[in-house]
Amino acid sequence: MASGKIIFMALGGAQEVGASCYFLKLGENNLLLDCGYGSTRGIKFAPQFSALLDTPYLQDFHQISHVILSHAHLDHSAALPDFLTLNERAAVYMTDLTREILSAQLEERFNSIEENISNVAFLQKIPLPHLSISFHQAGHIPGAMMTLMNFRGKNILYTGDYSTFPTQLVGAALLPNVKIDILILCGLHARHPNYRRFGDSDSALKKILGKIYYALRRGRTVYCQVTQVSKGVELLTLINKFIPQAEIFIDDRVMRIIHRFENVHIPIMSEQDYPLKFFPRGPCVILSTMPPPLRARLEVLNGDFSLHDDFAATVEFVRRINPKVCVVVHSPPDKLYHMNMTIEQVLMNDPDSRTSFIFPHTGEPFEL
Repeated sequence: MASGKIIFMALGGAQEVGASCYFLKLGENNLLLDCGYGSTRGIKFAPQFSALLDTPYLQDFHQISHVILSHAHLDHSAALPDFLTLNERAAVYMTDLTREILSAQLEERFNSIEENISNVAFLQKIPLPHLSISFHQAGHIPGAMMTLMNFRGKNILYTGDYSTFPTQLVGAALLPNVKIDILILCGLHARHPNYRRFGDSDSALKKILGKIYYALRRGRTVYCQVTQVSKGVELLTLINKFIPQAEIFIDDRVMRIIHRFENVHIPIMSEQDYPLKFFPRGPCVILSTMPPPLRARLEVLNGDFSLHDDFAATVEFVRRINPKVCVVVHSPPDKLYHMNMTIEQVLMNDPDSRTSFIFPHTGEPFEL
């Protein structure tokens, strides 16, 4: 095989959300970009690592030298201990804040992977054979990073989850100041033309905050179950900002993440926030990762929401980068059919766009 080939293969999280994990072969360098779990109807699933051994690109998992973790959300990170049982020698790169959040989320499983982890900083460069890697702020959540790889004169950018707008906890993504040839885009809403982010009438996050506000007005206790502990922190900061009069009680798992943030000087708690040591009387908000108990006058809300760019912002992001090739992953199809309203169809009609699109499926290799 020619040493200059670039091979991409999704092991999970291709045209779906969950188990994000992407194999990237850059000549003799074999990398994994993210390593997460997925969940369908409460059943967890990991990336299809074994699919790599059915290709000519890998004969043994130990040939993968590096794993790059974009951020600490579990659909991008939770399967890392599983992979390191297959390859205990792989070096794992993540920011120090991602490491802090991940250690609190994985709990005792983190001990088995800690020695593999190397902390990296934004703009830090790592040289490998014919390859240079650097890391850039991705927005989305604190510690999240984009990865820029320069291989034989080609610039390849993997976004991970990113956001081009600031959130309550972190600023917007900062793009590297180079021309990008290949963009590997986690484009959650690249095929959702009706999705608009927080601030618009159909925002999932705005609906959550609205339901909390009106339940408190009716004297109800709101039990808000979050899907990930880090999202509990994000939701807490938003409730503190937009409903500052709300008393909030926070379970132990979310509190552990809050302490990690505050240890690195990111303030989270307000005077109205308390650890959940007993079941309070309403009106108040309970933030928890656990299923709610059966109680009267308890309003239960699903606390899941998105901190991703919406469709319009995703189109503008790719238009701005204008890569030759855009590989779109982490991108489920829209439930509705919209004529000429995917990111590919929009940019096909843009005379200034030079981008061709690939929407890979799991286990499908591409030479880029």
